[in-house]
Amino acid sequence: MRLRYKATCSACGSELPPGTEAIWDREAKKATCLGCTGSGETTNEPPAIAIELAALADPVEANAAEVIVPEPTPLDRGQAGASARRKYERLHDKRETRIRDTYGRLGGVVLALSNEPQSTRAWGVGGSGEEKLGVFLESLNNDETIIALHDRRIPGSRANIDHIVVSRSGIYVVDAKNYTGQVRKVDKGGFFSLDYRLYVGRRDCTRLVAGMAKQVEAIRKAFGQPLLEEFELSITPVLCFVDAEWKLFARPFQLGGVWIEWPKSLRKRVEREGPLQGEHVRLLAKRLVSELPSA
Repeated sequence: MRLRYKATCSACGSELPPGTEAIWDREAKKATCLGCTGSGETTNEPPAIAIELAALADPVEANAAEVIVPEPTPLDRGQAGASARRKYERLHDKRETRIRDTYGRLGGVVLALSNEPQSTRAWGVGGSGEEKLGVFLESLNNDETIIALHDRRIPGSRANIDHIVVSRSGIYVVDAKNYTGQVRKVDKGGFFSLDYRLYVGRRDCTRLVAGMAKQVEAIRKAFGQPLLEEFELSITPVLCFVDAEWKLFARPFQLGGVWIEWPKSLRKRVEREGPLQGEHVRLLAKRLVSELPSA
C-alpha cells in the first residue's frame, strides 16, 4: 500500500518517501520496498473513493496500515433553487417572445395587462422557497457535524432533490414547499377506519408524501446497501413548508413515514447527536456529491 510517511526499507535500508507503494508489517511497524519482496510494480491501484471508504469503514485499521486518505477538497454543494429558477425563466421568456411576435407593438401592453399561467408562476414560487430554505440550511453548515447539499440531480430522471442534509444523526432528504395556508393532518376516514391526509389551507397535498419515495431511493442507490448496513444509516424524508401557517403549539408530525415540518423544527432534528463522527459526515457528503451531481 502507499505509505503516508517517510520510511526506511527493513531489508535494503533504502529510503521510501511518502506515497511509495510498499509492504507494511502492522505488528513490527516496518516497511519493505516492493523490490525486496519481488512484487515488482503494482498496476491495480485502488480508486480514491475506495481508499476513502476503507478509512471510513475502519479508521483505526486504516491508520495502522498507513492508508493515505486524500486531503478534504471543497464540495460542490450546489445552488438552492437553481434548476427551478432556470425553468421559470425559460417559460417566462418563451411566453414573452410569443406574445411580442403575435401582437407586435402591442405586445408590451398585452404583457402588462395579463398574468402568467399558474404553471409558470409555480416554478418561480417554488424556486424562491428552495432558495429561502437553502439560505437557512447554509447557516447550519460547519463541515464537521452538518453539511447541506442543494438541488441534486437524480440520475436517469428529470427529477431533482431540493436539499440533502448530512449530519451526525443521519441523512435527511428535504423537499421545500412554498405554500400558503395552515398545515394540518386531517382524518378523512369513516367511523371504522382512519384516513389521514395532509392539508395546506383547503388543498389536499397528500400526494407530496408519496413523491418522497423516489428521492429516498436515489439516496439509497448513491450509498449502496453495504455502506448503509455498515453504518446503520438512517435516511429521513422531510417535507418542509417554508412560509405556511401552523396552529399555536403545533408540533411536527409524520405521514406515510415522511416528517412534515417547518425550518426551525427541521433544525432541531438535524442538530441531534448521533453515531457518526465529523470525518464520516464529510466522506458521506462527498459520496453524495459524486453520485448526485448539481442539477
